Amino acid sequence: MKKFAFVSDFDGTLSLKDFYHIVIDKYLGEEGRQFYRNWKKEKKIDVEFLNIIFSQMNKSEEEIFQDILEIPLDPYALEFIEMIQAKGGDFYILSAGTSYYIKKLIAHLGLNNITIFSMDGIYTDGGIKIIPDKSSRYFSPIFGVDKGLFVTDLKKNYEKVFFAGDSEPDKTACKAATVGFAKAELLSILEKEGATFIPFYDYSQIAKHILENKLI
Repeated sequence: MKKFAFVSDFDGTLSLKDFYHIVIDKYLGEEGRQFYRNWKKEKKIDVEFLNIIFSQMNKSEEEIFQDILEIPLDPYALEFIEMIQAKGGDFYILSAGTSYYIKKLIAHLGLNNITIFSMDGIYTDGGIKIIPDKSSRYFSPIFGVDKGLFVTDLKKNYEKVFFAGDSEPDKTACKAATVGFAKAELLSILEKEGATFIPFYDYSQIAKHILENKLI
């Protein structure tokens, strides 16, 4: 059995801003923000929502690629990944977005030995289309990816599995992890359920907690 793994959500956790919010702010403006608010009142932010937003970019693939390269990361993210790997751990990115933009950014940053589990995506008609794998063991009809099941399975191969996330799709993974770290919307979701978790704002706080408590 391996020593430990750290699993991170991407949008809003490893990155400072969800890619769909970047798209809304850059291309859809107030109309897009209102669409988001109306959707949130009645539905979850799911694959259907993301595909609606990403289909309205109306940009060339090269223009979208440039947008991807400008996704802002947590300022301590790269240092944190290096620390995890230096301590003998494996780093995973687990996303209910799409590997279409995650893999491009990770490759651009030159990050190695990171496992990315997300949904496939393709460039089509001036935007991005997410294609969930309905045959996958980890398929979720709502979010596309069942993060809780993924983390539960990962625990069969590691002594410890840590997880960090920020929103509803991360709830089950945070609860399933050996230690779960939560920020933003995920904080109130877990508090309402009385779940055990460690709040954080950025990756320096996660590193401090792990090192001070000698968790690795």
